[in-house]
Amino acid sequence: MNLFLNNIRGDIIEANSYYADPHSSFGNFDYVMANPPFNVDNVELDLVNDQKRFNHYGVPQTKSKKPTVPNANYLWINQFATALNENGRAALVMANSASDAGHSEKDIRKALIEDGVISQMVALPSNMFITVTLPATLWFFDKGKERKDEILFIDARNIFTQVDRALRKFSDEQIKNLSIITRLYEGDRESFYELIKEYENSRDKAESEEDKQYFQKQINWLQERFPEGKYEDVIGLCKVAKLEGEDGIIDQDYSLNPGRYVGVVIEDDGMTAEEFKEELVGLNDEFKRLNEEAKELKKKIERNLDKLVIEYE
Repeated sequence: MNLFLNNIRGDIIEANSYYADPHSSFGNFDYVMANPPFNVDNVELDLVNDQKRFNHYGVPQTKSKKPTVPNANYLWINQFATALNENGRAALVMANSASDAGHSEKDIRKALIEDGVISQMVALPSNMFITVTLPATLWFFDKGKERKDEILFIDARNIFTQVDRALRKFSDEQIKNLSIITRLYEGDRESFYELIKEYENSRDKAESEEDKQYFQKQINWLQERFPEGKYEDVIGLCKVAKLEGEDGIIDQDYSLNPGRYVGVVIEDDGMTAEEFKEELVGLNDEFKRLNEEAKELKKKIERNLDKLVIEYE
């Protein structure tokens, strides 16, 4: 149905993807884009252990007398990473837990990182899928990337449009804004200025003041974060992390969780250090006063309860 709706030709074969590889995928694809099922259990280790597409980086398995596959997340990650040819690229949606998974899954992640195949990680907001409320992460692979000792991390958890109480999505402009981070990282400054121009044209053609403000807000978002029209790390949004060095990927125990690298924005409250100190002292005094009141109230309640007990006796 997806192929039909998007006018794409495809060769669909019915098979169990864990146990059969009808497309002979190893090293054969230019592009892979996938949204595999998360956290699938009960995959037979004996049936995947000897498959090259899975064991190239290592097969996920428990450490026990009779090892099993803990879940299929890293089978999918292996499948897509090994399906690429020497210049192949892939993008996949994966459960957020896979970014920090331990044991054999960490060993696989380490092998992928050191091989230089992972180009980018994007943390998504929660509630982006109708059937899954948990947050997910986008993994990007690029077999032909030049800077194999670094990964671009983007934290998009606070960027979303609320559809209803239980569902969120990216607007077209939010997708463009996030995508431009990658373009800038790749040295494509022209796309940045083209997007600014696109927003300016949309703003100027807008009939309502609300629409004009909306497109101006997009322009401001880009210019405030990338004022020189080139990539730079932005706290709370994006960070290029090296494999080695202080706070590097090795230093972070081979985690691929963007939140570990991009940091968080500390809002400026406009107070001087002295004003902040006075505010803190005042809050502390207020806390002590309320705490004393609470103690007195507790004693009063205990006395009243004692009286009630005596009366009923």
